[in-house]
Amino acid sequence: MTKLTENISQIINLSEEEKAKVESAFKPICITKGNFWITEGKTCNHIAFVQIGKLRVFHIDDLGHEITCYFVSSNNFISSFTSFLTNTPTNENISAIEEATLLVISKSELEKLSGAIPKLHIWRRVIAENLFIMMEKRVSLLQSQTAHERYQKMLKENPDIILSVPLQYTASFLGITPQHLSRLRKESLE
Repeated sequence: MTKLTENISQIINLSEEEKAKVESAFKPICITKGNFWITEGKTCNHIAFVQIGKLRVFHIDDLGHEITCYFVSSNNFISSFTSFLTNTPTNENISAIEEATLLVISKSELEKLSGAIPKLHIWRRVIAENLFIMMEKRVSLLQSQTAHERYQKMLKENPDIILSVPLQYTASFLGITPQHLSRLRKESLE
């Protein structure tokens, strides 16, 4: 069993035949560090499973600043989900923070696969629900916690982000400047 089908099998049980169908439906692509998988203004009609690497989802605000929404690392699914679900252009960019290998499936292929394996609809619903929960937590975090509290929470729950993601991306995710993040880092070491 690959990490892809192992991940899906955490939500639904797949037979060996179904696992083979799933694995053959997803196609590998590589994205070099700094390159984009999805860019603002395009319609996203794919979902990807991150096999190796780390990606960043961000948008550009009215002042031209990059605002990091979230990071996605190995063994997780990624897409510009609003664009994917509504078939409208995305306002997000998804780029590789480090070299990444993705297993990608188009919306039309996912529909065919879901027709062949109907229980995949349950998996798709759970993925959508988890995304909603993640985004709701993110909004709550930004609205109800101080920068120090957000930083401490990230240190506790996602220390790999602090260690492996460039400072400006982490600061943007936390809703602070890189200088403020440097001060928070210094304070936590004292």
